[in-house]
Amino acid sequence: MMGCRVGYTLFFVAMISIGSASILVRLSGASAVACAFWRLLLSIPPLLLLSIANRAKLVYHPSYLRCCSKYFILSGVALALHFILWMDSLFRIPIGISTTIVVAYPIHLLVLEAFTLREIPRGREAAGILIAFAGIGMFFSNAYTNSSLTVVGVLESFIASILAAVYFYTGRLARKSLDVYSYAIPTYALGALTVAIYNHIFIRDDLLHQLSSSWAWLVLLALVPMIGGHTVMNYLLRYFKSSIVTSIALAEPIIATLLAIPLLAEVPSHNQIAALTITLSGVAIAIGGTQNTEF
Repeated sequence: MMGCRVGYTLFFVAMISIGSASILVRLSGASAVACAFWRLLLSIPPLLLLSIANRAKLVYHPSYLRCCSKYFILSGVALALHFILWMDSLFRIPIGISTTIVVAYPIHLLVLEAFTLREIPRGREAAGILIAFAGIGMFFSNAYTNSSLTVVGVLESFIASILAAVYFYTGRLARKSLDVYSYAIPTYALGALTVAIYNHIFIRDDLLHQLSSSWAWLVLLALVPMIGGHTVMNYLLRYFKSSIVTSIALAEPIIATLLAIPLLAEVPSHNQIAALTITLSGVAIAIGGTQNTEF
């Protein structure tokens, strides 16, 4: 059973980590598909080292593979396409708008869990998520008057949001029987393979040859938002509902926008600041209403 203090600490680590992702993508100077590929691939060696350091026994017995391969494939493909579409949207629309649209996946998860697991959100959880999305709704209303907003970028972010919901929901099902390393490593590997196949068919970018200045950012992309963000969230999926774990991401627009001001000179309007404040308040209420759910 996870203690409250440990749980809240991990929530905070994941929140800060994923908030840096969009900034690292922009600073890397690499294409969206290259960022997606290397973020996934470069995260695997550190996870293998962590599994050894924690004496984790990776479970890949044939019987387990037969029952769990469907999880690896579904979550790996969903994660890969989520990264490709979302990262491409970062080059089409402002970071604050892109990240706000993409973090709508807790709503999709609430619907999934309500129908499949009969886990109806409690009052405080539902209230927090509704307040957070009231702030996000303000972003949408402001976006219609933003000349830098493109339909393609909005559509990419929205589809990426649905794919993220599929990824985290599948992760919760897989984590019932697999430890975080046994689940994350093959999922990230299949995700990287999916990105490579997608690139070969549709993009034809040279994934192996990147600018020398890009590699440091690509490594950080793998270490911070991938391991500190996604992997920590995958760990928490064993103890909390996926809709609550993914409510962590509602803070991503706030963090990303605050980082974008000094680093990318993207200054939000007063309306955006108001929306950020409302969203952050909703996140705090939603997380404060969580309780451990062990399997």
